[in-house]
Amino acid sequence: MFFKSEFNKYQTLTTDRLILKVLDERYVIPLLNFLEGSRLSFEKYEAVKAPLFYTVPFQEHILKSEYEASRQKTYLRYYIFEKENTAKIIGTVSFGNILPEPYLSCNIGYKISSLHSRKGYCTEAVTAAMIAAYSYLNIHRINAFVQEGNLASIRVLEKCGFLLEGKCIKNIRVNNQWTDHLLYANISPL
Repeated sequence: MFFKSEFNKYQTLTTDRLILKVLDERYVIPLLNFLEGSRLSFEKYEAVKAPLFYTVPFQEHILKSEYEASRQKTYLRYYIFEKENTAKIIGTVSFGNILPEPYLSCNIGYKISSLHSRKGYCTEAVTAAMIAAYSYLNIHRINAFVQEGNLASIRVLEKCGFLLEGKCIKNIRVNNQWTDHLLYANISPL
Protein backbone atom coordinates (compact mmCIF):
# COMPACT_ATOMS: atom_id res chain seq x y z
CA MET A 1 0.00 0.00 0.00
CA PHE A 2 1.30 3.49 -0.92
CA PHE A 3 1.09 6.33 1.60
CA LYS A 4 1.56 9.95 0.55
CA SER A 5 4.16 11.86 2.48
CA GLU A 6 2.96 14.62 4.75
CA PHE A 7 4.49 17.19 2.37
CA ASN A 8 2.52 15.81 -0.59
CA LYS A 9 -0.69 16.20 1.42
CA TYR A 10 -0.06 19.94 1.86
CA GLN A 11 1.72 20.71 -1.43
CA THR A 12 -1.50 21.73 -3.21
CA LEU A 13 -4.56 23.37 -1.67
CA THR A 14 -7.87 24.20 -3.32
CA THR A 15 -10.54 26.72 -2.44
CA ASP A 16 -13.75 27.69 -4.20
CA ARG A 17 -11.95 29.82 -6.78
CA LEU A 18 -8.23 29.19 -6.27
CA ILE A 19 -5.43 26.65 -6.32
CA LEU A 20 -2.45 27.19 -4.01
CA LYS A 21 0.73 25.25 -4.78
CA VAL A 22 4.28 24.88 -3.52
CA LEU A 23 6.30 25.26 -6.72
CA ASP A 24 9.67 24.12 -7.99
CA GLU A 25 12.01 25.73 -10.52
CA ARG A 26 9.88 24.65 -13.52
CA TYR A 27 7.63 27.65 -12.77
CA VAL A 28 10.35 30.29 -13.08
CA ILE A 29 8.86 32.08 -16.12
CA PRO A 30 5.33 32.39 -14.66
CA LEU A 31 6.95 33.59 -11.41
CA LEU A 32 8.97 36.29 -13.17
CA ASN A 33 5.87 37.38 -15.10
CA PHE A 34 4.00 37.70 -11.80
CA LEU A 35 6.79 39.62 -10.06
CA GLU A 36 7.37 41.99 -12.97
CA GLY A 37 3.65 42.55 -13.53
CA SER A 38 3.09 44.02 -10.07
CA ARG A 39 6.59 45.22 -9.32
CA LEU A 40 5.64 48.84 -8.61
CA SER A 41 2.81 48.00 -6.24
CA PHE A 42 4.86 45.35 -4.38
CA GLU A 43 7.97 47.50 -3.93
CA LYS A 44 6.06 50.09 -1.86
CA TYR A 45 5.94 47.58 1.01
CA GLU A 46 9.08 45.48 0.55
CA ALA A 47 12.82 45.61 1.08
CA VAL A 48 14.99 46.79 -1.80
CA LYS A 49 15.72 43.89 -4.14
CA ALA A 50 19.17 42.74 -5.26
CA PRO A 51 20.06 43.70 -8.86
CA LEU A 52 19.72 40.07 -10.01
CA PHE A 53 16.34 39.51 -8.31
CA TYR A 54 14.34 39.73 -11.56
CA THR A 55 16.46 37.17 -13.45
CA VAL A 56 15.85 33.52 -14.33
CA PRO A 57 18.90 32.14 -12.46
CA PHE A 58 18.06 34.04 -9.26
CA GLN A 59 14.40 33.00 -9.24
CA GLU A 60 15.25 29.38 -10.15
CA HIS A 61 17.50 29.30 -7.09
CA ILE A 62 14.71 30.81 -4.94
CA LEU A 63 12.17 28.25 -6.17
CA LYS A 64 14.55 25.32 -5.55
CA SER A 65 15.39 26.62 -2.08
CA GLU A 66 11.76 27.29 -1.14
CA TYR A 67 10.68 23.86 -2.36
CA GLU A 68 13.29 22.09 -0.24
CA ALA A 69 12.60 24.34 2.77
CA SER A 70 8.89 23.49 2.46
CA ARG A 71 9.74 19.78 2.56
CA GLN A 72 11.92 20.40 5.65
CA LYS A 73 9.27 22.64 7.30
CA THR A 74 11.68 25.56 7.67
CA TYR A 75 9.74 27.81 5.26
CA LEU A 76 6.48 27.43 3.36
CA ARG A 77 5.32 29.43 0.35
CA TYR A 78 2.17 28.85 -1.65
CA TYR A 79 1.73 30.39 -5.09
CA ILE A 80 -1.83 31.34 -5.95
CA PHE A 81 -3.60 30.51 -9.21
CA GLU A 82 -7.18 31.01 -10.36
CA LYS A 83 -8.79 27.63 -11.02
CA GLU A 84 -9.59 28.75 -14.57
CA ASN A 85 -5.96 29.67 -15.31
CA THR A 86 -3.38 27.43 -13.67
CA ALA A 87 -0.60 28.80 -15.88
CA LYS A 88 -0.60 32.32 -14.39
CA ILE A 89 0.54 33.08 -10.83
CA ILE A 90 -1.62 35.80 -9.25
CA GLY A 91 -0.24 35.88 -5.71
CA THR A 92 1.66 34.22 -2.88
CA VAL A 93 1.21 33.36 0.78
CA SER A 94 4.31 32.48 2.79
CA PHE A 95 5.25 31.41 6.29
CA GLY A 96 8.76 32.20 7.48
CA ASN A 97 10.76 32.67 10.65
CA ILE A 98 9.31 29.37 11.87
CA LEU A 99 10.34 28.90 15.49
CA PRO A 100 10.31 25.59 17.41
CA GLU A 101 9.23 24.97 21.01
CA PRO A 102 8.62 26.85 23.18
CA TYR A 103 7.42 29.39 20.57
CA LEU A 104 5.81 27.30 17.82
CA SER A 105 5.24 30.48 15.83
CA CYS A 106 5.92 31.95 12.42
CA ASN A 107 5.42 35.10 10.37
CA ILE A 108 3.03 35.31 7.44
CA GLY A 109 3.55 37.31 4.27
CA TYR A 110 1.24 37.58 1.27
CA LYS A 111 0.69 39.55 -1.89
CA ILE A 112 -1.72 39.54 -4.80
CA SER A 113 -1.22 40.99 -8.26
CA SER A 114 -2.64 44.44 -8.77
CA LEU A 115 -4.89 43.03 -11.53
CA HIS A 116 -6.47 40.58 -9.06
CA SER A 117 -6.85 42.76 -5.98
CA ARG A 118 -10.23 43.66 -4.48
CA LYS A 119 -11.77 40.31 -5.46
CA GLY A 120 -11.37 38.58 -2.09
CA TYR A 121 -8.69 36.28 -3.50
CA CYS A 122 -6.09 37.22 -0.91
CA THR A 123 -8.46 36.57 2.00
CA GLU A 124 -9.50 33.25 0.46
CA ALA A 125 -5.88 32.18 -0.07
CA VAL A 126 -4.63 33.33 3.33
CA THR A 127 -7.47 31.48 5.09
CA ALA A 128 -6.68 28.20 3.29
CA ALA A 129 -2.93 28.57 3.75
CA MET A 130 -3.29 29.29 7.48
CA ILE A 131 -5.28 26.10 8.04
CA ALA A 132 -2.61 24.10 6.23
CA ALA A 133 0.24 25.84 8.05
CA TYR A 134 -1.21 25.15 11.47
CA SER A 135 -1.44 21.45 10.67
CA TYR A 136 1.65 20.92 8.53
CA LEU A 137 4.06 23.15 10.48
CA ASN A 138 2.57 22.25 13.87
CA ILE A 139 2.62 25.87 15.00
CA HIS A 140 0.57 27.66 17.62
CA ARG A 141 0.75 31.29 16.48
CA ILE A 142 1.04 33.25 13.23
CA ASN A 143 2.39 36.80 13.39
CA ALA A 144 1.78 39.45 10.74
CA PHE A 145 3.56 42.77 10.40
CA VAL A 146 1.84 45.44 8.31
CA GLN A 147 2.46 49.12 7.65
CA GLU A 148 -0.28 51.35 9.03
CA GLY A 149 -1.07 52.79 5.61
CA ASN A 150 -1.54 49.40 3.97
CA LEU A 151 -5.30 49.32 4.49
CA ALA A 152 -5.93 46.49 2.01
CA SER A 153 -3.54 44.22 3.91
CA ILE A 154 -5.05 45.20 7.26
CA ARG A 155 -8.51 44.26 5.91
CA VAL A 156 -7.20 40.84 4.85
CA LEU A 157 -5.75 40.21 8.30
CA GLU A 158 -8.92 41.26 10.10
CA LYS A 159 -11.13 39.14 7.81
CA CYS A 160 -8.84 36.17 8.52
CA GLY A 161 -9.23 36.53 12.29
CA PHE A 162 -5.98 38.28 13.17
CA LEU A 163 -6.06 40.60 16.15
CA LEU A 164 -4.05 43.80 16.53
CA GLU A 165 -1.51 43.45 19.35
CA GLY A 166 0.51 46.62 19.05
CA LYS A 167 2.94 48.70 17.09
CA CYS A 168 6.58 47.83 16.42
CA ILE A 169 8.69 50.97 16.06
CA LYS A 170 11.26 51.04 13.24
CA ASN A 171 10.72 47.32 12.83
CA ILE A 172 11.36 46.55 9.15
CA ARG A 173 13.50 48.29 6.55
CA VAL A 174 11.41 49.14 3.49
CA ASN A 175 12.92 51.09 0.61
CA ASN A 176 16.04 51.66 2.74
CA GLN A 177 14.08 53.29 5.57
CA TRP A 178 13.23 51.75 8.93
CA THR A 179 9.44 51.72 9.14
CA ASP A 180 6.91 51.17 11.90
CA HIS A 181 4.63 48.15 11.56
CA LEU A 182 1.49 47.05 13.30
CA LEU A 183 1.73 43.58 14.83
CA TYR A 184 -1.26 41.30 14.27
CA ALA A 185 -1.50 37.70 15.46
CA ASN A 186 -3.69 34.65 15.00
CA ILE A 187 -3.67 31.76 17.44
CA SER A 188 -4.22 28.18 16.27
CA PRO A 189 -7.78 26.89 16.66
CA LEU A 190 -6.42 23.31 16.72
